[in-house]
Amino acid sequence: MSRVAVIAGGETELTLTDALLMYRSGRGEVYATVHPVHADGIEPGRQIIGAGVPLTKGALDTFAQTVGQATSFGGFVPDNLLYTSPNMIAWWTPESIRRCWFRSQNKFIGEMAADVAHPALVFVVAPSGWYVFALRESVRPTPQTKLCHSPHFNVHSGGNICTGNVKLPSAIEAGAIADYEDAFFRTRFTHPNREGATTYKGGMTMLWRAQIKQANPDQMRRALRGTNETLQRAIERIAANAKI
Repeated sequence: MSRVAVIAGGETELTLTDALLMYRSGRGEVYATVHPVHADGIEPGRQIIGAGVPLTKGALDTFAQTVGQATSFGGFVPDNLLYTSPNMIAWWTPESIRRCWFRSQNKFIGEMAADVAHPALVFVVAPSGWYVFALRESVRPTPQTKLCHSPHFNVHSGGNICTGNVKLPSAIEAGAIADYEDAFFRTRFTHPNREGATTYKGGMTMLWRAQIKQANPDQMRRALRGTNETLQRAIERIAANAKI
């Protein structure tokens, strides 16, 4: 059996109470039964799966509610949270001027830190990785808002962020949003990972060179290049890739 971790606020005792068995045919039909689990009368330390009954819609609903309560987010919902599921979160940040660190072999940038303009951004974190996109307007996006490519270094096609030596939070939950943002903005941006992510003359490198000289939010906004995805479509794609 694979190892599992049970995280609780104190000592926790778990008792096996029910077993769910699934049957599949070669044609794809699925049948399920639910079984009570009880102690063996002869060997008390041994547990036995009892006779099962077909899994009804009511039993399935009870199971889903129990799992949902155990895996759902508990606490205040941040204003910038856009989407949440047991293994995926998405949120946005308004446009800002904040410090970035560069460690580039390009002679126009090199190794330095500077206060630069960042467009409004959308972050998505899932088991398959973490992602970033840009927004043309610094307003909370809707599911139908069209996304732009992030103009940042270290970002692959599709929005996937190169982790490198960045230490990411261990949990995918709303409470870790600030830690994910800190990991992104405090990373060392080294080089572009894809072509054509901006419309700026000279490309992404020259855009950041200009920002290093003088932070210019309007210039950054004008340089954004649109993707062919809405926020909803991007989340659906990432969820599908992560098999959530």
